[in-house]
Amino acid sequence: MAAKNHVAPYVNPAQEPKEMAANDLRKESKTRLIVKERMQKAARFNAFYKQLGSNVKPEQKRIDYVLVFPNTSISEIEDEDDKHDFEKRMALREKFEAAMEEQGLQLQKLVIGDKVFTQIHCPFRRLCEEAELVSLEMPLKDCESENVDTPTFLDKFIRDNFVTDDQVDLVSAPFKMEHMNLYDGHDDPTNFFRPALRAILVEHILINIDLRTTGESARNLFKKGKLADMSPTALEQSLKAILQRYRSGSCCGCVKGNNELGDLQKVGLDYMMMEGVYTDKFVLHEESAYDPDADSKINAALPQDKNTLKLDPRLDLQLTWPRFFKFQPLWKIRNYFGEKIAFYFAWSGVLITSLWLPMLFGFAVFLYGLVESIQKTLNSNTNSGSGGNFTDLFRNIKESFDNDVTPFFAMFICIWGTLFLEAWKRKQSELAYQWDVEQFEENEPDRPEFYGTDRKIDPVTQEVDWYYPFRRQAWKFLLSISTLLFMICVVIISVSAVIVYRVIATVDYCRLLSSSECLMVSTIVSSVLNAISILILGKLYDWLAKKLTDWENHRTETKYNDSLIIKLFAFQFVNTYSACFYIAFARGRVDDNGILGLGAKYQDACEGTCMSQLSFQVLTLMITKPIPKFAADVIIPWLLKQWRARCQCCACIPFLRKLLRVDSKPKSEKTLLEIESEKPSLGPFTMAEYNEKILLYGLMMLFAVSFPLAPLLALLVLLLDIRIDAKRMLWWYQRPQPVIAEDIGTWYVVLQFLNFAGVVSNAFLIAFTSSWGSKYTTYEKLWIVIGFEHIVFVLKFLLAYLIPDTPSSVALAIRKKHYQYRKVLEEHEMKVKDNNTMDNETEVQETEVRQLKKKKKRNRESKELRKEGDGSPPVYSIRT
Repeated sequence: MAAKNHVAPYVNPAQEPKEMAANDLRKESKTRLIVKERMQKAARFNAFYKQLGSNVKPEQKRIDYVLVFPNTSISEIEDEDDKHDFEKRMALREKFEAAMEEQGLQLQKLVIGDKVFTQIHCPFRRLCEEAELVSLEMPLKDCESENVDTPTFLDKFIRDNFVTDDQVDLVSAPFKMEHMNLYDGHDDPTNFFRPALRAILVEHILINIDLRTTGESARNLFKKGKLADMSPTALEQSLKAILQRYRSGSCCGCVKGNNELGDLQKVGLDYMMMEGVYTDKFVLHEESAYDPDADSKINAALPQDKNTLKLDPRLDLQLTWPRFFKFQPLWKIRNYFGEKIAFYFAWSGVLITSLWLPMLFGFAVFLYGLVESIQKTLNSNTNSGSGGNFTDLFRNIKESFDNDVTPFFAMFICIWGTLFLEAWKRKQSELAYQWDVEQFEENEPDRPEFYGTDRKIDPVTQEVDWYYPFRRQAWKFLLSISTLLFMICVVIISVSAVIVYRVIATVDYCRLLSSSECLMVSTIVSSVLNAISILILGKLYDWLAKKLTDWENHRTETKYNDSLIIKLFAFQFVNTYSACFYIAFARGRVDDNGILGLGAKYQDACEGTCMSQLSFQVLTLMITKPIPKFAADVIIPWLLKQWRARCQCCACIPFLRKLLRVDSKPKSEKTLLEIESEKPSLGPFTMAEYNEKILLYGLMMLFAVSFPLAPLLALLVLLLDIRIDAKRMLWWYQRPQPVIAEDIGTWYVVLQFLNFAGVVSNAFLIAFTSSWGSKYTTYEKLWIVIGFEHIVFVLKFLLAYLIPDTPSSVALAIRKKHYQYRKVLEEHEMKVKDNNTMDNETEVQETEVRQLKKKKKRNRESKELRKEGDGSPPVYSIRT
């Protein structure tokens, strides 16, 4: 988006009066020009649609955004300080609502229970003004993007049987209100902007409202309580003090007393949320005829024609998205949820598609190892005359992962990682072009939460720009790094505690138990304890990392997300993989004094080979990581639904009614707003999902040689997860706020790091941990590591070099897009010029006719004057 969220500067009282006056004059002059230009555009826009007349479909009023605040009155509050805070919030809310109406938004309040819902509708013209302000690209009418590739028989087969998207890709151009007739669907104001785009534009309006710049009318809007007597300057100082109190309490009080007053961020929607003026905000789902709780026969009988699905996007998504063995409807996801969420599902789809080959290879390697292990056990039992039992079967499965073929599987996985990233880069560039976001981050606005403390002259606009000095941010970065290192130490302590437990349980208790009971007490319990520790510490650091990133004061959303991603992944890398690295490279290599010096018998040696122990640890992590999400999204809601259906007596007990969400009102009697307001929020959806999937990807890449079934498990988890996510987003949770993005951000760098680390990790696992490498000396093992790394890195580099990041068809389409846009614009300008020429010619002809008439009139008058002046007597008419 092109518009920058530059905040209005807070003027230092020591500033020279002349400089202040000059700045005020420049701003006032600029504001007048902007207002005049905006009024002219609005007049031309209205004239254009008035000229279209009945060809335009009537605009339907829809709810674009919802703000929520408690339904309380001041008479219910007893404490004086609470009353003052209530008056302040009420005054801010009144002022903010007036500012929203000044922006052209239409408000409607609805009271439901103990909450007040402010429903916001943005008229079509105001959406167009905002779209032009942020330089959105919109599709041009009758300008289909040319497909340079000739579809093959396989392409047609895939399209007919697996493809779920049917939207035509049109050439797009930056939106201009004066070129309104060039854009596709301009005769349908209700559906001109896709649902996600309406929500994006409305939120952009709300977060850019600044209550400090409303002029002299600001004071008149504050008629409640103590704020009524404040001047505009005092009011701004009061808002500054409130914000400073908020900042001084951030980061768990670690920066208390910070005196960074500087410049405020905009006093808009985010400030209202921070001060508790509004307690919630969300975007409503589109109303749908589909009911997930209704009988499947009723839903199957719903009309599914093209016009119905266009007006019911959730039904359209339900019919195509959750289905197995179908491609995801990425265009429909993007139109409804925005590009950021659509890119996540596109990345998941590419990962699933590319996993089929390593899954088959890994399964074949496992079967080969299993056959070899069973054959070895049978030969051993035949020689000893004993029969097989459960312990033999379990040992066969563990040993099957470590066989002579696994080194080749590890090499294949490392090369596959590069192929996957190259395939994703090509898909990403294709989608970025089709969705017209390839230049988004170059035009990204500032975050509303950003505030500056120093000023400088912008080298482009030559205007005063507020910025946050790096020297201050560096200290915050240092504290964030220190916190990360401290949490890593906590992880190491946690892992060490689990190791000590396993060693003590094995030495002191296993001798009293059977082999299966010993396996349960030592190996399985320790693995579960480690998994629980990972989950708890991960949740704790997720919360801490967000607080630290908020405190760092990043200017753009991209930089904010990049910093948060690096923190999260750095911690999760150690938290998730530390136990695996210990088993692979440190376990069994303790000195004679035993672990922690407890004695020689307390050795943490691997049972059999450490590779089998590592395989079991990786298996445990891959199974336990998705369980909390699956339980929260599927199991617990299903149990609550069954409980509510079978235990109606719970509705009589208020505590149980609230805990079990027993509805006092049938769903059929509720409005869409009531239903959506009761749903939980998804939170930072893409951040959590990327983190979870990339940790799974890391287990597969870093320890491929130890667990060939990792691609199979990852494939099953992903196939199930994206279908659950489809249900979550469509029916179980509130609709997330759509966001524009051009790629997956720093997560791509994280994937590259895992690919690099995977080569090194697998090389050392093959040489120093696997049974295949145990027959070599240490010197030979080092050469194995060097040889493996060099071969794999050379192959990865060649593949990355030979495979272009952007498909040739997309590169050509981008060139054609610019040409087609220029052609359409030139034709439009020529048409306008011709119309102006015809109008000018008509005006010239009319002018000539008027001049000719005037000339004839003057000639008649001159003749009459000559007759009167030739001396002949006047002629009188005598009436008889």
